Amino acid sequence: LSTFSSNVTVSDDEIAAYYEAHGDAFMTPERVLAEYLELDAAVLDTGVEVDEQDLQALYEEQASKYVTPEERHARHILIRLLPDADEEATTAAREKAESIAARLDGGEDFAVLARELSDDPGSAANGGDLGFFGRGIMAPEFEKAVFELQAGERSKPVKSPFGFHVIELVAIRPEAATPLDEVRGELTAQLLNAERGDLFYEKSETLSNLAFEQPDSLQAAADELELEILDAGWVSAGEGTGIAGHDSVREALFSEDVLDNGNNSAAIEIGPDHIVVVRVSERQDASRKPLDAVRDEISQLITGDKARAMAEERGSELVAELQNSDATLASVASAESLQLHTTE
Repeated sequence: LSTFSSNVTVSDDEIAAYYEAHGDAFMTPERVLAEYLELDAAVLDTGVEVDEQDLQALYEEQASKYVTPEERHARHILIRLLPDADEEATTAAREKAESIAARLDGGEDFAVLARELSDDPGSAANGGDLGFFGRGIMAPEFEKAVFELQAGERSKPVKSPFGFHVIELVAIRPEAATPLDEVRGELTAQLLNAERGDLFYEKSETLSNLAFEQPDSLQAAADELELEILDAGWVSAGEGTGIAGHDSVREALFSEDVLDNGNNSAAIEIGPDHIVVVRVSERQDASRKPLDAVRDEISQLITGDKARAMAEERGSELVAELQNSDATLASVASAESLQLHTTE
């Protein structure tokens, strides 16, 4: 269209005629000026000092949360055995594992033998090293053997669903509890949040009741709860900012009870333990925007329509030329200063 748009002119009369013919397209929607009260548990001041005994009790109650279970660092050499292996294959795998254990007892290096003989592709390249792990990670037979060893000890061949393992326990990382002082802030926040939750419930009940009992104003609830009446700005049914960005808030503002009857809304939940009560303080009906405010927009629309018609007309002429003469795509492209595109 840009090829043709530069050749389009739009007169003031055309703009005025378009404005009259399409007036509904240039309307400012009905909107309201809204005010509200807000209760958010996250910012409530409980006025409560956290007691050390309460902290200690909560720490003990959640003790398991702050305990790191024992972990063990092991390495192994695996002789793979299929689950449905017959007795002969099982005996052969066991004897191979026993021979490896004997070589280790004779002083050969565990990592070297693991790289050479282990059938576990995930650990063989690392000398059989499995790193640290806790309970519930490995096969039960493997885990049982590992947690019966002392650091530096090796097991006899252990059979699991994967085959026979020769296991060496490298190190033990004992169970450790995080000290209270390291989680004091977290526990304090939990206790305060619980207090805020209780306080929020009480205040939200009061807010809902007062907003309902005195529906023509938010002032009584604001005074009782020591809240500030806030301004939500101008809001339309389809658009708003701040709290009016929530669909539920706009739906309430444009409901019959709030918009037409002038009442406070019910409490509207806009987040966890976060509510608002809204009301309309001023209303503006939908109206047509002044012509001068949309003149440029209309000019662009008319330009687009004219350019589109010109492009369609010229395109039809080129198609006719191609169909009714010896012209080719290449010759038309050259004459029109157009680029000829090809596809593979």
